[in-house]
Amino acid sequence: MDIVSEAAKDTTPLRVLDLTPRRDQASKPAELIQITGHQALTLNARRSITILWHNAHMQGVEEGKDYTIEIDDLKPDDHKGYEMVEEAIIALMQTILTVKLADGRTRRVQFLGGNDLDDPDRPAGVLNYSFDKRLVEILKDSAIWGKIALPVLMAFTSKYAVSLYENVAQWTGLNRKIYQDFTLENFRSMMGVEDGKYPAFGALNKHVVKPVIMEINALAPFNVSILPIKTGKKVTRIRVGWWSKTKDEMNEAWKEVHRPKIGRKARISNQAVTVFEPTPSENRIVRNDQALRDARKDI
Repeated sequence: MDIVSEAAKDTTPLRVLDLTPRRDQASKPAELIQITGHQALTLNARRSITILWHNAHMQGVEEGKDYTIEIDDLKPDDHKGYEMVEEAIIALMQTILTVKLADGRTRRVQFLGGNDLDDPDRPAGVLNYSFDKRLVEILKDSAIWGKIALPVLMAFTSKYAVSLYENVAQWTGLNRKIYQDFTLENFRSMMGVEDGKYPAFGALNKHVVKPVIMEINALAPFNVSILPIKTGKKVTRIRVGWWSKTKDEMNEAWKEVHRPKIGRKARISNQAVTVFEPTPSENRIVRNDQALRDARKDI
């Protein structure tokens, strides 16, 4: 038998799930990034989604398999954190992932399946956990993945920053695409803003958008911009743009990721926060599109 010829005939595409991820970088499927009903999840719970998935991916994702992770890996920095880990686990067990299947059916699964958590007083305690078989079936053939740098993920202090960072991470690899449009309500849902919180765009911009953009632009391997678009006098759409950092910006961001969180707000407060004024002008939108494209060409 001609081994080379036989190998050449194998056109089965290599799945991301079959590749062993880097220890400090998670390959996260879009279905776990674009989750619904995550408004009530805390910062630690949102980060735990990625950490638990990445740990399972490192150990090999299979239907019916149990995974093990040290509790310390799920704790926030400089915090005893056991109660926060337990809260995150319960919250994730109550989080429902809703996916439309190719045949038109709707599948709903819990993100986290059954698990066993060690006693908090036990040294080097572990969490044994599992995923629903229907979730594994969805994820194994996922077509879109986001590359999540775990040190960056753990450096964020805002749960909204985690949501925007992970969503942009799945888009940055798309060719010829430098922005994504949302209705204002879909943008709020994507960010995980609680229902009824910051109902006016001014409040949302002040308490969510500007702090998140400042943090992402200081820590992530890409920069982001937000363009609010008005219909009449009301903001109705949001355009999220992104572009890669320069080499110098990347170096500075990596340094900041590894600096203490204490004093970070003061250090990054002079970073450019790219949030445009609300505008109904399509010409303004075109100009900002061109500015994003020019920024990309300069890298």
